[in-house]
Amino acid sequence: MDLLNKLTQHTALQRLQNQVKVLGNRIADHHVSLAVTGLSKSGKTAFITSLLNQLLNARESADLPFFSVVKQGRLIGVKRDVQPDVTVARFAYEKGLENLTQTPPVWPESTAGVSQVRLLIKYRNQSKLRRLVSEFSTLTLDITDYPGEWLLDLPLLELDYQQWCEQFWQDVHDITKSRLAEPFKQAISGLDIESTPDEMQLQSISTLFSDFLLQCKAHGFQLIQPGRFVLPGELAGAPVLQFFPLTPEQLTSITNQSVFSSKETVVGLLSNRFEQYQKKVIKPFYSKHFKRFDRQIVLVDCLSALNQGAHSFNDLRKAVNWLLGSFHYGKSNILKRLFSPNIDKLMFAASKADHITPAQQHNLVLLLESIVHEARQQIQYEGVVTESTAFSAIRASKSGTAEVNGKTLQVLRGTDLNGKKITLFPGDVPSVCPDDSFWQQQGFQFPAFAPMPLEVGQQTFPHIRLDHVLEFVLGDKME
Repeated sequence: MDLLNKLTQHTALQRLQNQVKVLGNRIADHHVSLAVTGLSKSGKTAFITSLLNQLLNARESADLPFFSVVKQGRLIGVKRDVQPDVTVARFAYEKGLENLTQTPPVWPESTAGVSQVRLLIKYRNQSKLRRLVSEFSTLTLDITDYPGEWLLDLPLLELDYQQWCEQFWQDVHDITKSRLAEPFKQAISGLDIESTPDEMQLQSISTLFSDFLLQCKAHGFQLIQPGRFVLPGELAGAPVLQFFPLTPEQLTSITNQSVFSSKETVVGLLSNRFEQYQKKVIKPFYSKHFKRFDRQIVLVDCLSALNQGAHSFNDLRKAVNWLLGSFHYGKSNILKRLFSPNIDKLMFAASKADHITPAQQHNLVLLLESIVHEARQQIQYEGVVTESTAFSAIRASKSGTAEVNGKTLQVLRGTDLNGKKITLFPGDVPSVCPDDSFWQQQGFQFPAFAPMPLEVGQQTFPHIRLDHVLEFVLGDKME
């Protein structure tokens, strides 16, 4: 018992020391909490792995010519620090590095839960005011990674069970979704929603609902809710994930509204579990991880959505703009840094720029800006500095030229996921959100490249514009 008390006291002391340290750094503006945001498969894990790889090797071999602290020779060194939150998993950098450097290299595994990493970046001050205090400063950088699937749950906090049901069935009007939902619709069609609930029956229907959401994800749909149904994490098998939406017709057939508050009825139990999902899953996730961010990078995989078709691209637009409504944006000052931090700089980053030719990368940026236009206007109104770019955290192809029918074309060369060498022109990227005619005749198809092996003696991964991203997010904090 004494040992348990000592361990508990040690953990509490660590947490207190960390809070004091963060407080001091925030007063001096030497702390950045960075949110890496993106939907599933947008490249979050590869991005964080590459960012750590570049920074940890920045003194010796990093290729970061546009990151001013490196360009000016002011960077002293970077190291990992103690895990910022002892209750959150450590970001699996070593595992990602192992995957990318094995023979043949493979991509790091996708994010399956919340993880964090802390870096200490020591540099020589450029600011005369800071140099009066000390020649050197250390910036503390906390990076939080979380599954894209879980992010989309945050807007559900604004809905009650009946509103969620109505919203769900409006979305299922899509032809493909309606077809995929048939087994689930048949299962609930004969359900007596005012009867005493049968736990095994509800569990069986919940499984069909989860299967439907997983099939939607496999078909390229982006707006999948509730997110924990496709990536449950530690909640796998828990009753809090055993609910589903009833049809508007079933809800309007109810004559006694008191059944909604009674767990002795099917509809009451489903409504209660939806509320418990909000209270015990979404709210703690939001409260713990989304209220202390200073800077944000939103990764958007426009290319995969273009590949999948109009339904995927339109879902991507809706999902990205929905996501941006879940964060706190606004100008920062010392009081906000201490007590209620706002995100004051936001970068929209179109990932996988190495999957298109260099001539098409400007169009990719314009397409991204077209996707986020509405949300960006509101964010800028709050005084937030924003920027858009197309980048690749780990470049997996090389560009070149080839003669095709007597014409010289830019092409990409790389290796596909089966180990086959390929050379191709993936097609043109639209510069605005496409209209219906684009989907009828579009000739765009980007490949899935495998990572390139590092050359002998090479310590950092090749990239496209990762240094621009670092300069935008961190450059003003290291002057």
